[in-house]
Formats: sequence, C-alpha cells, structure tokens
Amino acid sequence: MDTGTLDIRLNFVAGYDNEPYVIFKINVRADGSDEPRPHEPSLKIWEGLIADLLANPDMSGKGWKVLTRDYHELKGIWADDCEDIEIDAAQYLSDLAYYVNQSFDYEETAEMLESLRKFLSYAKEQGFRGTEKFMD
Repeated sequence: MDTGTLDIRLNFVAGYDNEPYVIFKINVRADGSDEPRPHEPSLKIWEGLIADLLANPDMSGKGWKVLTRDYHELKGIWADDCEDIEIDAAQYLSDLAYYVNQSFDYEETAEMLESLRKFLSYAKEQGFRGTEKFMD
C-alpha cells in the first residue's frame, strides 16, 4: 500500500514530547484478504490538536458522530479502559466534514484535519480498515 502519493504530513506530535496523542492506523482490507503489506501507515496527532479541532462541535441538534461524540462523551478511545478500536472511515469523514473551513487556535489544526481526511479517504477508497488508539 502506497500512502506516499497522499502527500500528507503523518506526524503531528513533533514538539509535543511526552504529551498524549492519538494514532490512526490503516490495517487490513475490509474483506479480510491477506494482501502483503510492507508496513502499516499511521498518522500520529497530538491530543491538543484533536481538542482544538473538536472544541466547537455542531450544535444544530443533528447529534454528534463518532470522533466528536466519543471525545465529548469520553467514549471509545477516550474511555479509561479502552484499547485501540476499529473505525469506519466513511463515518469519520462525515463527522470531520463539519470542521472544514472552521477557525482554530493552533495553525497546525487545519493542516492536521486535511491530513486526517486524506488518510481516511485513502483507507475508504482502497477498502482498508482503520484503527485508532489513545496513547497516554
């Protein structure tokens, strides 16, 4: 699998040494096939950028989805006892669409959002499953 063609930054933890972060990984094909993988691409994001991204969620009454819901309700990877979880790239992309063109406190947040969206789009288009894990 060649994620090099994505032309995205995969490391958003540099400069935030010893701080918690989230790691997104592209694992295996959703159909369970054993396609050879030279490596499992991962995207590492400092927790502060995730917090900045999700600071002003959609309050229209349509309900929070996956990442936004889990973050604000301390579910999924944000729960105390949670390990890594499998994610649905299409649902995450739908959730993240709200944040496009929003303003953020950190300049890096918009770049991180674009990288995350491209990363998840690649996984979805190629039929790969993904996981996320909170690293404390």
